[in-house]
Amino acid sequence: MYHKVDIRSPTMWWVDVSSFYRQMCFLKDRNVVYLDDYDPNDPSHVVITFDGIYSNVLLFAAPILSKFRYPFELFVSYDLIGAENEFDLVEPPTRFASNKELAELLVKGGRLQWHTRTHPMLSQCHLDRTWGAVEDELSVPEELRDADPSGLKWFAYPYGEFSDDVYEAVKERFAGAVSCSQGNDMDIHKLNRITVTNSSKLQSKSICAIIVSHNYGRFLSEAVESVLQQTILPDRILIMDDASEDETCAIGKRYADLYPELIAYARNEQNLGIVGTFNAAVQLTSSEFVCFLGADNRLSANYIELCIVTLLDGKASIAYTDFRLFGTNAQDEYFKHEADRRGRIIDEQFYEIVFPEFRKGSMLTGSFMHGSSMYSRAAFDQVGGYLPRREGRPEDANLFRRMINAGHAAQKVAGAWLEYRQHSVDQANIVSRTQGELAFYRAYARRLEFKVKALEASFGLLSPVVRIASLLEKAAFEFIVRVVRIWRRRFR
Repeated sequence: MYHKVDIRSPTMWWVDVSSFYRQMCFLKDRNVVYLDDYDPNDPSHVVITFDGIYSNVLLFAAPILSKFRYPFELFVSYDLIGAENEFDLVEPPTRFASNKELAELLVKGGRLQWHTRTHPMLSQCHLDRTWGAVEDELSVPEELRDADPSGLKWFAYPYGEFSDDVYEAVKERFAGAVSCSQGNDMDIHKLNRITVTNSSKLQSKSICAIIVSHNYGRFLSEAVESVLQQTILPDRILIMDDASEDETCAIGKRYADLYPELIAYARNEQNLGIVGTFNAAVQLTSSEFVCFLGADNRLSANYIELCIVTLLDGKASIAYTDFRLFGTNAQDEYFKHEADRRGRIIDEQFYEIVFPEFRKGSMLTGSFMHGSSMYSRAAFDQVGGYLPRREGRPEDANLFRRMINAGHAAQKVAGAWLEYRQHSVDQANIVSRTQGELAFYRAYARRLEFKVKALEASFGLLSPVVRIASLLEKAAFEFIVRVVRIWRRRFR
């Protein structure tokens, strides 16, 4: 149950727009229905209701409800339509919706329901006195029924209170009724509702963002702040320190002290590397959804929102996006990607790398999503978490590939919402790419060596021309071997 939705929240009866939007996001895994379709025995069913119907519901709540295509109920008090709330001395001045505004709300998915004519207290009303006035309060004007022929079958008790006589009268006149305090969860004529405030959490699934640092303390604050600025905050932020020897520990502990209910800090006393650290970090969480962020990277402010809304649909276990390269080595790294993966260059500072849309069975080779993709903890547990690098494939790509092979789907979120800093040849993606190139050159060198030996075995004493060609191939082979040895020493 909502009353007012606005950019400000002066009392508990006003929910600010950002909180309302967050709450609507977390209803994506529920079945939002009209009251006529509501089943109290179905835990997935949710009904969104508004009491009083203020004009700010049309201005601020309706566009968000339309975005999510949620139906909603409008409990209207007839004599208050278009009026000011002058009678409500404890609330800031605001206006009730006019007939025209109510009509616009119906177009956006609303349905009119009855909240009495004047919004009186009904808990002291009995058959033996003033019952005529009560009947008048329960009677719906025909012009209102004409405005919404499919509505006005349900009743909301003003202030949530009613007498036994009122309850019986409502049962005779309406298909059902709702309260906010005096009812229960099963009686269709006195169903209780949750009074929603800014702090109300309507989510059924939790999210953990894990920020991993190994000697990236100089970037860590930027990464943490990018998560703190999300339009939808995760339920938990874990800063995972893989035995760093820089300021990571001090920064991680400081953030944990500043936000004790949100941020935790954990440290490996010995360096475990990517696989060991990532698996240990996940085991320290209990959230249903997880995403990793390297301490040298950043999230755009709506990254978590877009990913979790995608996953709450229940159709996919992995949500991924494109990303933007930035930093001193961004341009060089950008041009190492295949041409069809290179997206926009923005102000010669950001270089977008695009991924294809997921199609089951068609994207199991190459790199098809980044390591900060959000995924289901259940899928992670099912496939056994991160495993050591295999065949030159990064650990995260290997994890996602195994999830997909196990029957899970991935879904791409349109847009580049991860910012991937390129600052050193030592960072994981550069090392990964170089190791992949080394694997290619090793295989190529072996093919050249085999070809030279085959030629010598087949021709014995070669003609001068063939001998020169053979020597040239050997020289090329020896050169590649030297390159391989140099890079191998570099990344050992």
